Amino acid sequence: MLRVEKLEKSFDGFMAVNGVELSLDKERVVAVIGPNGAGKTTLFNLITGHLSPTRGKVWFKNQDITGLAPHRICHKGLSRSFQLINIFPQLTVYENVQVALLSQQKKVLKMLTPSKAMLEEETYSILEKVGLADYAGIQCTYLSYGDQKILEMAIALGNKPEMLMLDEPTAGMSPEETISTLRLIRDLAEKEKLFILFTEHNMNVVFDIAEKIMVMQQGRTIAQGLPAEVRADKQVQAAYLGEES
Repeated sequence: MLRVEKLEKSFDGFMAVNGVELSLDKERVVAVIGPNGAGKTTLFNLITGHLSPTRGKVWFKNQDITGLAPHRICHKGLSRSFQLINIFPQLTVYENVQVALLSQQKKVLKMLTPSKAMLEEETYSILEKVGLADYAGIQCTYLSYGDQKILEMAIALGNKPEMLMLDEPTAGMSPEETISTLRLIRDLAEKEKLFILFTEHNMNVVFDIAEKIMVMQQGRTIAQGLPAEVRADKQVQAAYLGEES
């Protein structure tokens, strides 16, 4: 589904991403972990076209998408959420998801067609999947922080992805919201047959749901494998899990 080959990104001589290797094949839920400054968000930006790599390749469904514009990558079936919430705050919950569907189906220029009824069934279907159907008519600024993060996930689903990338999906959430979000991620992977790649600082979250884990340190891939393999890695234990090597 996704293959990253020797990906590099340099900013004025600083190597933010340095030869990263990553692959998603059979695993539905894959985590990228590492401390602040490890290069996780930069990696996500490189994969989704928000940054162009200095070197390396990104393959999605065996197609070279290296350096393509974000909207082109999105239309190929790769969608994402952001570390900082990225929604339309003055629109309703319904309208936020509807806009994504209209864009995905290239109906944004149908100026003479009333928009309210367009793709109504599809919009409500997504809202029901993520548990926000009861908030459809509410302006987004009145949602809780956790629900705003879930809404951003719903917007990403409006792009009809085959793979969903989530940048710290539970950051800032209460324990109850975190549990609910974990359940949602599992459901999307299992019921909707989505591939999900996510970054996360909460190790309990990572080892609870990830089928595969890639570990970054100073822009490099230092470990990649099954959770048990990563947990047993001495370098990972010392650097990220707070255990003695």
